[in-house]
Amino acid sequence: MTRHRPWFFAGLLLTALSTLTLEVLNTRLLSVLVWYHLSFFAVSVAMLGMAAGAVAVYLGGRRFEGEAAKSALSRYALLFAISIPLSHAFNLSIPIMDAVTTNGVLSLSLCTIALSVPFYLSGIVITVSLTRGPGPIGMVYAVDLFGAALGSLLLMPLLRLNSITSAIVMSGALASLGACFFALHAGRRWVASCSLAAVMVAAALGNAYAARPIRLIFQKGEYHAAHTMAQEYWTVHGQVVRYQGGRGGPPFWSTNAVANRTYPQVGVTALLVDGHAGTVMTEWDGKRESLEWTTWDVTSLPYHIRRGGNVAVIGVGGGRDLLTAVYAGSGSIHGIEINRAFTEILTNSHRDYAKIADHPGVALIHDEARSFLTRSSNRYDVIQMSLVDTWAATGAGAFTLTENGLYTVEAWEIFLKRLRPGGVLSISRFFAEQRASETSRLVSVATAALLGLGIQKPYDHIVLIANRNVATLMVSNEPFSSLDLLILQRSVTQNGFRFLMAPGVPTAVPLLERIARSRSPAEIHEVVRKEPFDYTPTTDERPYFFNLLKPFEPIAVDKIREQYGVISGNLMATITLGVLLLVVFVLVLLVIFGPLLRSGLPKLKASSFWLGVLYFALIGAGFMLIQIGLMQRFSLYLGHPTYAVVVVLFSMILATGVGSFISDRLDVNGRMFWPLALPVTTVAVLLFIALFLQPVTTGTIHNSLPVRCLLAVSMVAPLAALLGTFFPMGMRLLGRLSSTATAWMWGVNGATGVLASVFAVAISMWSGISTNFYAALVAYAMLALPATLLWRQGAGARDGDSR
Repeated sequence: MTRHRPWFFAGLLLTALSTLTLEVLNTRLLSVLVWYHLSFFAVSVAMLGMAAGAVAVYLGGRRFEGEAAKSALSRYALLFAISIPLSHAFNLSIPIMDAVTTNGVLSLSLCTIALSVPFYLSGIVITVSLTRGPGPIGMVYAVDLFGAALGSLLLMPLLRLNSITSAIVMSGALASLGACFFALHAGRRWVASCSLAAVMVAAALGNAYAARPIRLIFQKGEYHAAHTMAQEYWTVHGQVVRYQGGRGGPPFWSTNAVANRTYPQVGVTALLVDGHAGTVMTEWDGKRESLEWTTWDVTSLPYHIRRGGNVAVIGVGGGRDLLTAVYAGSGSIHGIEINRAFTEILTNSHRDYAKIADHPGVALIHDEARSFLTRSSNRYDVIQMSLVDTWAATGAGAFTLTENGLYTVEAWEIFLKRLRPGGVLSISRFFAEQRASETSRLVSVATAALLGLGIQKPYDHIVLIANRNVATLMVSNEPFSSLDLLILQRSVTQNGFRFLMAPGVPTAVPLLERIARSRSPAEIHEVVRKEPFDYTPTTDERPYFFNLLKPFEPIAVDKIREQYGVISGNLMATITLGVLLLVVFVLVLLVIFGPLLRSGLPKLKASSFWLGVLYFALIGAGFMLIQIGLMQRFSLYLGHPTYAVVVVLFSMILATGVGSFISDRLDVNGRMFWPLALPVTTVAVLLFIALFLQPVTTGTIHNSLPVRCLLAVSMVAPLAALLGTFFPMGMRLLGRLSSTATAWMWGVNGATGVLASVFAVAISMWSGISTNFYAALVAYAMLALPATLLWRQGAGARDGDSR
């Protein structure tokens, strides 16, 4: 009855909203539980579950038809709501181990299944709503898309609860409220659903403000005792855990014991980001003279030759580098930190402990460093970036994107331009002379950036000094002077450091000097071409600084940890990607094609069936190649993968809905023009995106985050609107030939989309982000063939019927 329609639309809106909210929240959850690449895998898992749910509806027959559809909506919406906290609890309770072990494969498989279950149930609810719901299909689809778009925007306010568990349970409460509305629509009892919503809200808020809230005790496969965690912060940029503080020796990244030095006892508080990236907050009495110990660290070297100037510190963390700048007498110190949690700790809860925010020369800036420095008119004597995103990025390798945007040739060109004449850009990273390390790539990026600024002899502008497992690279826009080198030589001798490379100093690692003496980017590539690992300069097109693996370089798995030190993280993450692909492939066979094969092939000519399979496989793969490529491109542009996921999902959901709406008004069956014109137009737009998206983002990155978000939406929406026309057009073309092929084509589309989303990550890291766009371009160019042939077959069938 029409009077029950508002309940139906309210239920659909909340189900779609909670579905997208859960999907986006899972991107943050998986970044902590496993590695950063799983933030994109959350999209794949959601698509897998929803595609399986859609297939179940199409094959479900009478269980989802007529009055039974109303009961099914109420029942499955309630199951969806219940599954959200249960799935979350399951994933919190299992350690996800390295994928090369049996336990690792099992834990990843269980994680994938658990994450998929809520989306499977949501897929049933949404498919029933779209195909059996009351009211015009356009209005039903619009409500679904509007709810999904709103859901993608709820991430930031929910994370304000500072608990991922509370945020996810709150999405379950929204789903419960949706089930309540579906129960009202069906004329069924609604008290249980509404009561569940109230219980979940109370549980979410109670946990958020509890003295001992639920914590993530298994992170990256390791156990973290909850009682040692003093405070937990959740932001779009990462989970930050503050541990119980204590007193001890000063926190150094890398130093040596030197005779006649007195090492003070200081208060120290450990901070951990996403389970692996550590930093330290130091208790300070506010007196400059008590910070002498900061100059004994290898990361402090730029202040030995550039004292008293203006400083920008990228990645404040616990404030360690800010203290070094304070001791150096720096006049103006800008601490640029992307993670709100750190600035809140230093300015609020631990202001009196750290005292950094009270120093008159220090300004803490919550912003993405590259964007801030691009639009800033300030000039600095030192720009420092010490181990920004340490082991978490090293381990994740190719899949970390936030800090990768700081380690590209284009980024370093910006940093070097923001230096005063003779200023120093200082980057500290891990170093291991006998093992693969990031230092070779550091020198490669520095050399390419200097060449890009027109400097003919990069070698004269680079100094590299190491101590134990950390190396500090200093790059200047002018050649280092003899006085600079004399001061550094004295510092090296006093502190027990050693030169790896500097003008006029014998080079300890010949490869580094060969890279730095290159006179062109092509020469850099030639120098590193035969190396077993990838030391080519990272760019915005292929920004994976922390991935040193070459795609087809054979390395024995059993020798990973023994031989290659930090490279083991790269290998583990890459192997994990392969295992995920295998797990997803098996699940696709089991939950999508298994039911389809049991139901039998549709009543359709073989040629038409395979043309349909090709058509929907191409649009499924092409769409996800574009979506993942856009997420990765905008991760650099917007400053974090989570922003990119939210913006891309929001704009693509709304725009594809518009495209679908337009598609219904095109005379697809009457004229062959549209089956040919739409693929050709899409190819042209994709070519434009592939060629010009990077220059556009590079040219506008200086804008504020809201402006960049709006620009990203404006770049995504036109393409997404075109993409939205293809699914309904394919259904209409195939519908003239058979009314029983819908389930198969929906399954094919979902399956290829899921698999393509995993392949897209691998394509980006070893070939470049734009390669995804070119691959999608090929897919949509090929689409013209099955589209036009299906049109011809449909036209022939119609003519036969008319005769």
